[in-house]
Amino acid sequence: MLIGIISDTHDNARNLLKAVELFNEKEVGLVIHCGDWVSPFMPDFCDKLNCKIISVFGNNDGDIFRFLSRNEKERWNIEFERDCVEMNIDGKKIAAYHGHSKPLLQSLIKSQDYDAVFSGHNHKASVEKKGKTLHVNPGSTSGVCESKLSDKITIAIYDTKTNKAEIVSL
Repeated sequence: MLIGIISDTHDNARNLLKAVELFNEKEVGLVIHCGDWVSPFMPDFCDKLNCKIISVFGNNDGDIFRFLSRNEKERWNIEFERDCVEMNIDGKKIAAYHGHSKPLLQSLIKSQDYDAVFSGHNHKASVEKKGKTLHVNPGSTSGVCESKLSDKITIAIYDTKTNKAEIVSL
């Protein structure tokens, strides 16, 4: 299965719509959002996505109650988890965490308990193999990197069959 990975949308609806379009074109079977949607209205822009989203919260998702109550009311196809989520998909053990605590992120990777760990937070796209664990940071769709406006608008696509991922620019 192809899994779309996105993080740090930070209220940039235009770029989120581009990501949704690309995920649909690639026919991903699931999207993982690694946190920092920011405002509870942002998931509204995923209504045309052809698959489910599993999302953790980040360090800038202030009104979690509002996210959860709107999810129930609007019937978004989103499963929200507080900080970290573990999944077993196509025989691959995967963890997703926003990444705002470097010691916790490093512990997930160094444990070697996972085939893949997905995180965001620093807005820097990367795919690194560390032992048996693939660490994927999709970068950011916010348009900001290191407190500067950036043209680096990225997401990632992960393939459970190969345990490989690629960064895709929008």
